[in-house]
Amino acid sequence: MRLGRILLLFIFFASVIGCSTGEEPRKGSPAKIAVDAPAPDFQLKGLKGQDVRLGDLQGRPVLLVFGTTWCPYCREEIPRIKEIYGQGGEKKLEVLNIYVNETEGKVAEFAAKYALPYPVLLDGDGKVAELYQVRGVPTLVLLDRQGKIMCYQCRNLDTMLKGL
Repeated sequence: MRLGRILLLFIFFASVIGCSTGEEPRKGSPAKIAVDAPAPDFQLKGLKGQDVRLGDLQGRPVLLVFGTTWCPYCREEIPRIKEIYGQGGEKKLEVLNIYVNETEGKVAEFAAKYALPYPVLLDGDGKVAELYQVRGVPTLVLLDRQGKIMCYQCRNLDTMLKGL
């Protein structure tokens, strides 16, 4: 009897709060990020003052790298991302390093210290990270030339890059 009540309460609360039950996203909530889905468009300010809009890069593959200045794993990834950026010229690969919930001054100092050669963008309010459902950093998202997501959290990034 008690187990039945607990089960009913669980079902009730799960339906109220929308636990992962496979339901469609609610109206107004961001679309689920998935492989082969179109990448959500965004526009962010770069450290050099330029506005960068993802949609303007259509026709080129893009690697989005979400990170923070305080993340040790993000710092560990820098040499690898620099290498990918250096080799991406022949494939016209764009690398966009997006710093989440960070101040411009802190990111500028960090980018200078690590001599980041690719565009560094500021997602000061975390809206783009939220749009891409970033739950931890670094998060890598590879987009194909048509703006579709090829991989999310890209465990096989090197293989995916070779296929571009």
